Amino acid sequence: MGSPRSFLPLCAVASLTLALSAKSLAADDAPRTVWDGVYSTAQAARGQKADVAECARCHGKALEGLEDASPLVGPEFLKSWESKNVGRLVDVTRRTMPPETAGTMSRPLTIELVAFLLSSNGFPAGQTDLETNAAALRQISIEPKPGTAPAAP
Repeated sequence: MGSPRSFLPLCAVASLTLALSAKSLAADDAPRTVWDGVYSTAQAARGQKADVAECARCHGKALEGLEDASPLVGPEFLKSWESKNVGRLVDVTRRTMPPETAGTMSRPLTIELVAFLLSSNGFPAGQTDLETNAAALRQISIEPKPGTAPAAP
């Protein structure tokens, strides 16, 4: 059996590995906002194709809202969703859209549509697709652009 001194380097390496793993896990769980590039441009493009088929007939080609359908871009949309999270946006969209067949869109399709909505509202794209994990989506808040005043009530 080795001397106690031979275990010191091993203990130091193990401690450093654990500390770095904990820091990495904490960073992964840290709250993010839609300003952190939470979707990819490719994902938004896929969502745009679905939007043309699913959303445009009620919400308009520019997502401006038509008749009883609310806008999906601009100040009214942002005011409705400010301080809420992307997970909630995905869940509400999936549960209520399209109105005549609510709840029939797949979760992956809904997430791609939400990526397109984020893009359409000027939130920056990142390098990776929007998460599919519900808990991770709930950690992404919808907030006004940093340095701007919140939407008026």
